[in-house]
Amino acid sequence: METPREYHYTYYSYEEYGRGYIGSRTCKCLPEKDIKYFGSFSDKSFKPKQKIILKDDYITRKEAYIDEIILQEQYKVVENPHFSNRAYQTSTGFSRKGTIPWNKGIPRDPETLKKMSDSRRGKPAHNKGKKMSAEQKQKLSEVSKGRKHSEETKEKLSKKIKGRVLSEEHKRKIGESNKGKSRQTPEGIERLKKMQQERKGKPRKKHTEETKRKISEATKGRIPWNKNNQL
Repeated sequence: METPREYHYTYYSYEEYGRGYIGSRTCKCLPEKDIKYFGSFSDKSFKPKQKIILKDDYITRKEAYIDEIILQEQYKVVENPHFSNRAYQTSTGFSRKGTIPWNKGIPRDPETLKKMSDSRRGKPAHNKGKKMSAEQKQKLSEVSKGRKHSEETKEKLSKKIKGRVLSEEHKRKIGESNKGKSRQTPEGIERLKKMQQERKGKPRKKHTEETKRKISEATKGRIPWNKNNQL
C-alpha cells in the first residue's frame, strides 16, 4: 500500500478584525484543503476564522520551519500585539524569548516558600533535591571543556560585579558557610606541598603588565589566607 504524500506549508491565520498567527504545518492533504487547522496556539481567546497559505512547495518540513522562523522574527510576533503567537519557533521546539512570565512580580506566600525550603533541606544549595550520577557529572564536564565566554558576556559579567558591596549579613553568612573548609588544615597543606612539587622544573607562566595591574587592584587590602602559615 502506497504511503500518502506529506505536504509542508507556512500559513497566516487570523481573526476577521483582530489578531493573526504565523506558523508552519505538515498534512497529508493538499494545503488548500486543510481548512480546519488554524494553528497550534495556546491563547484560548484567539478565534481565527480564515487562513492564508503563504508557501506550499517545501520539499521537507525543515524548510518550512526555516521560513516560519524567519517570518516570526521579521514581524516580532511575540512582542507585536497584532499576533497571538506566545513563543518563537526554533528548529527543535519553541523559544520563550520576549515573553513575560504570567507570575512575574507575584510574590509567593510564606507558607509555600517554607514548604519548598523544607522539601530541599539537607541538599546542595545549587541543586537541591537532585543528585547527579557519576556519568552525568562526566558528561557535564566534557561539554564544558574548552567553553569560552564571548567578549560581550565577559563585559556584562564585569559590569555586574564592579562596585558590588556585600552587606555585613551577607559576609556573616559566607563566613559561616566556610567554617571548617579552611585550606590551612593538614590535608590542605599537604595538597599545596604536592602541587608545589609537581610545579618544580616547569616553566612559570608570565602575566602581562595589564594582568598584573588588574590582580593588584583586585587584591588591595585583602589579607592572604595563608599569612604566617609555614609550609
